[in-house]
Amino acid sequence: MVLLKFFESRGFALALNRKILLCTIALGLSGLFVCLGFWQLTRRAENLAGAQTRLERFAQPPFEWRDGQSLPADTTGILGRKARLSGRWDFEREVIIRSRTSEGRPGVEVLTPLLLGETGRYAVMVLRGWLPAPDGLRANLTSAWPADLEAAEFHVVQVEGVLISSRDGRGGPLIHVPVENKEHIALGGLDLAQIRKHLDYRVSNFVLRASDPEPGTSALKPARTIKTGGGLNLSYALQWFSFAIITLAGTIILLRKERAHEQSKVL
Repeated sequence: MVLLKFFESRGFALALNRKILLCTIALGLSGLFVCLGFWQLTRRAENLAGAQTRLERFAQPPFEWRDGQSLPADTTGILGRKARLSGRWDFEREVIIRSRTSEGRPGVEVLTPLLLGETGRYAVMVLRGWLPAPDGLRANLTSAWPADLEAAEFHVVQVEGVLISSRDGRGGPLIHVPVENKEHIALGGLDLAQIRKHLDYRVSNFVLRASDPEPGTSALKPARTIKTGGGLNLSYALQWFSFAIITLAGTIILLRKERAHEQSKVL
């Protein structure tokens, strides 16, 4: 009789410890999920604030630059602003940004140096637009070049667009792609640090995303626009909060089932 009471008390203690452990784990996970949800809401607020700042900059009058001497070295306060640049295209040193989709189609974005000033020793990389490419790499760059290429390279053009930043270190592995007996480099992103290694002139610290493709280059489509929303952070936050609710609700249901099972044994 004594042994029976001992084992019954031991079983009750084990069941109680199991419930405490289960509740502790559930509360810990729920707390973690809630913290992650609020972190996503904080990220959303930061993204919305950044987007609002870019929209305010975009509404300001455009900068106008004609030479490298007038370009500011620090572009932190002008990213997202409109700009109007005058210079000459250097199509031979065009850069491919690979694996860019448009309306579900694979393709590339075309990044072309615009030489400023009379000496042509300073360039701004211009994101001119998007071209189709079945493999996301080998696009027909010549379809976006002027018919008279030699004359175009000596002709001064005016390009309007929005200033965007480089993502140094995120260009990925560099690939050489032959086009018209010339090798063009292909990167996975706007990485000016890698581009500078392959150009023999100075390159600005920012990129100009052209507002519209050049006239006569119908093959080009506009490049990606700047983001103005909060991204997917709100959806992620709701998911984390849902995980917290599901964890608590699931634990309560499990405990109730175990309690009902224990009561049925007693009866």
